[in-house]
Amino acid sequence: MEQEESPKLDLGSLGSFDFTPDWAKKDAGVTVGKVRPERDRPAFGDKKSFGDKRQFGDKRSFGEKRQFGSKKPFSRDGDRKPFGRGPAPERPRPLDVDVKILPETKALGTIIRKLQQDAHAYKLKDLAYFFLDNPGSVLLKITPRAAEGAQAQQTFCQCKACGFASVKEEDVVEHALSAHLSDYYDSKEVEVEPPKGNFSCVAKCGLSGELLGPPNIHEFNAIVKEMIRTRYPDMSEEQYRSKIEMVRDPETIEAWRKGAVKKTVFVPKGQAEVEGVATLTREQAEGEFRRTVLPSLIDRPKNLMITADVAMKSPVKPLVWAVRDALELERRSPYNMCFALRGAFHHRKLNFFRANDARGPEFVTSAELKEFDAAHAIPELAAIAKFIAEHPCCDRTELPAGEGTLQHLQWLVSTGHVVAFAKMGVYSAVEKFPKYGPQWKKRSAKKFEAPKSESGETGAAEVAGEPPVPQDAPVPPAEQPAVQEQPAAPEAPAAQDTTVSEEKKEEPQNEAPTQLAE
Repeated sequence: MEQEESPKLDLGSLGSFDFTPDWAKKDAGVTVGKVRPERDRPAFGDKKSFGDKRQFGDKRSFGEKRQFGSKKPFSRDGDRKPFGRGPAPERPRPLDVDVKILPETKALGTIIRKLQQDAHAYKLKDLAYFFLDNPGSVLLKITPRAAEGAQAQQTFCQCKACGFASVKEEDVVEHALSAHLSDYYDSKEVEVEPPKGNFSCVAKCGLSGELLGPPNIHEFNAIVKEMIRTRYPDMSEEQYRSKIEMVRDPETIEAWRKGAVKKTVFVPKGQAEVEGVATLTREQAEGEFRRTVLPSLIDRPKNLMITADVAMKSPVKPLVWAVRDALELERRSPYNMCFALRGAFHHRKLNFFRANDARGPEFVTSAELKEFDAAHAIPELAAIAKFIAEHPCCDRTELPAGEGTLQHLQWLVSTGHVVAFAKMGVYSAVEKFPKYGPQWKKRSAKKFEAPKSESGETGAAEVAGEPPVPQDAPVPPAEQPAVQEQPAAPEAPAAQDTTVSEEKKEEPQNEAPTQLAE
């Protein structure tokens, strides 16, 4: 039996949805809740009356202009959206970790040995920037924060051989196969017969034009991975495969066949020249590497200890952003690095003092500073010490000329009776707060008269130019000209081999030192 169709409901017969009481209609003269009729849009050039607002979803009429400043030029996250390219890419959110910045152990040992062999005073903040400017000399201790309302924390996976780290184990496995397989296996090329069989096509790299081989051979996937590893490490396998072209030209197929007469095989390390050793393909060597070597190379630390340069090469972008933010914050004010260096230098019996006043810059030196007793010293030493006390922050070109002046100066510095500032190459008397800075270069015009020598000549203070040192006077190694060396991090950060710098101009304190005296 057929069912009769029910008549459609006519909503228009219900009238308006007006539930307003009669007293409200009479007093106000309007209907509250009634569907408004569609109002006419203003004609071209007409202005809207005060209070006339555009309904949600209405479009701007033709000829209506947006007022200056009404358009929001920035997106919700503060970045300007590129025209015609959709929303701006968002910056990866850093990992929720604490990053502690420390000096790398080997680099710290090198700096301490340099300081112990030198009596000059180095600014502690400059030494901190010296480490921060060499990422291989900065050690990071990365500790994950506990998640709110959960016990799980961020875990890391790290390569023990080089420190490479990631939050995914497969990243470390791929790194170990590409970077450390050669540490355990030697590769060599052997001649083989040309491939036999009928091939309908051959794969060609669209980037380099190199023929990879037919896609149906067993070694094709290994060849593709080797191309990505050696030539295009920044591309994923999917991206690289999209660049591969299939060529069906018989001449191209024959050219590949004639060129495929060499094959790369692998043997255990040190057995490449041994006869009778079984050779392995790349896949077989990787499989054996995974079973025998890889378990001993992978570590899963609770706290990640990694140098800054290795951390910046991690494939985990949130980890890279967390490290970068911590380093930028430390460069603004190297509090953590100064704190770590201060403790390490105290442990090695180095001495600290502040210049100018109690809040002045902090310096470190291996010399134990003590005031000079002129009453029990020879006249030559007393004269040099007196000149430095009267002319704070003087350099060696301003010292009174005389035989043995450089030797006497070096003795005063090595015994801690004179403060030698390495960066500016100037000298000051030992006080509670020794003088340091360009403000002390403005001295009185009083000249110091050196005592008469045995020949009866009097050495006058020469402010400009080098003092007339006798040619037969030996120059100690500490006074030889500076020779700039390139930094070598992390084993041996850059260091200078001089004790006295010819630089007179004061540099800003937030710059890293460019030299260390030896």
